[in-house]
Amino acid sequence: MLRIDRSSLVRRVRAGTVDTVQKLPAATGAYLFDRAVIEQLAGDQS
Repeated sequence: MLRIDRSSLVRRVRAGTVDTVQKLPAATGAYLFDRAVIEQLAGDQS
């Protein structure tokens, strides 16, 4: 949806510019996002 690299999204999460709903356990646990937040970010990039 965002058309950016995964690493770019992770950098944004760590910088605090993108909020997550939850991070799954473990060092490689996935980040979970609110769909509305991601859709807003995608719209902002257009």
